[in-house]
Amino acid sequence: MRALWLLHEIGATFELIEMPFDLSVLRAAGYLAVHPLGRVPCLVDDDFKLFESGAITEYLCERFPQSGLGRAQGDPERYEWLQWIHYSETIAVHAAALVQQYHFLAAPERSAAVLRLEGRRLRKAIEVLNARLQDRACLLRRGFSAADVSVGYSVHLAHRFIAIEEFPAVASYYAKLQARRAFRAALPKDWERPLTWLQPFVPPASAGG
Repeated sequence: MRALWLLHEIGATFELIEMPFDLSVLRAAGYLAVHPLGRVPCLVDDDFKLFESGAITEYLCERFPQSGLGRAQGDPERYEWLQWIHYSETIAVHAAALVQQYHFLAAPERSAAVLRLEGRRLRKAIEVLNARLQDRACLLRRGFSAADVSVGYSVHLAHRFIAIEEFPAVASYYAKLQARRAFRAALPKDWERPLTWLQPFVPPASAGG
């Protein structure tokens, strides 16, 4: 969704190919020629192939500089821009660990210790973001950028596991991102479907802080 959202923000013309969560498809020789690990997302631009969301973000911003979503070499915001693009992975990795615990492991195999640890780490990552957003609407002073797309996607993932409302600046930020046309265009069709597999297993906010 992160790369798709950015493509919509840029206004690029593209073809979206959705890959089923099926190893027989993802590990097929044809797709392994695009991504050697058989994962998504991947970007194909004529004969050029690129994987990893952060790299795709940088590439698209350089490919479409007129979008204003990047920060070029020499721009005083360049390194903050890079910092937040990569920080989005710090948030996402803890949310991804929780996805694995909740969604891919049956109840007996779930680890209460992992749930508590990753839940605390996720909250700490969101606390850092909340502090950053105390006096600004976007991550960078000059306004909305691809860094907000990257971090915004991670917040979108994280809100399934923690109460975003406990972080007022992040909650306000997320609400504004949700209102963006490109954000809504990138959402999967069933994104509002309740995660019934998640609800019984969310640790209370007081457990681990």
